[in-house]
Amino acid sequence: MQDIVNMMNITDINDSQIKEFISLRKSAHDEKYVVVESKTVFKKLFSTNKKIHKVFTTLEHLDFIKENCKEIDFPILIANNKIMKEIVGHKIHQGMLALIDKPEFISFDEIKGNIVVLNGLTSPENVGSIVRSCAAFDIGTLIIDEKTCSPFIRRCIRVSTGNLFNINVYKSNDLKDDLTKLKGQGYTISTTANASNAISLQDYTFPSKSGIVIGNEGFGVDEEIFELSDNILKIDIHEEVTSLNAAIATSIVLFKMSK
Repeated sequence: MQDIVNMMNITDINDSQIKEFISLRKSAHDEKYVVVESKTVFKKLFSTNKKIHKVFTTLEHLDFIKENCKEIDFPILIANNKIMKEIVGHKIHQGMLALIDKPEFISFDEIKGNIVVLNGLTSPENVGSIVRSCAAFDIGTLIIDEKTCSPFIRRCIRVSTGNLFNINVYKSNDLKDDLTKLKGQGYTISTTANASNAISLQDYTFPSKSGIVIGNEGFGVDEEIFELSDNILKIDIHEEVTSLNAAIATSIVLFKMSK
């Protein structure tokens, strides 16, 4: 295993070298960097070319880093479990945190493959789970609007188990206009809803260039987006269950889309 040249011990929670790791809220919304955490995410991170600025961890994880990271060209800050627990709780971050450049959104011209469109999703857990499903079912592009929780925040990345590094994300400033342009390029845009005229998902075959719109957890898809959709799809469920969680419903739709 390779040697670690730049390693420092942290003995004070107020040490300026770990300021980016102190607050979930601050690091999640930083414009330049993002904090990622957990062994699963680290493995994905080490397999990319993402710039790692520093790692904050406990001594017990050093061998894991040496074994899974090809080139350790970043400082590693070491603290004991007591200090790590004081920060956000050891169970949350599993004793491993990394500061990386915030991933970049792709441009409209870079949109490719089948697409998933998030229209006003606000739950980091739902967005993170959908990111994971997009990677699992080889979705070409994830599109989010301005009302949707950023998939780049810390909680989303953790829930996605690092799969955010494996998908393309486009942020739309005018979702109606962008979807109209995509329809002009041959995309078929569908939404999900328990509407009377909805097509059962099990009876629907997705065209080669397809997009599925997933609406807000409580209010569904915006009316203007609903109106421009080519199809309304529904998942057949027991009548006593009014709806499915947004992330679960997305996984079911993507499974069918991948066939």
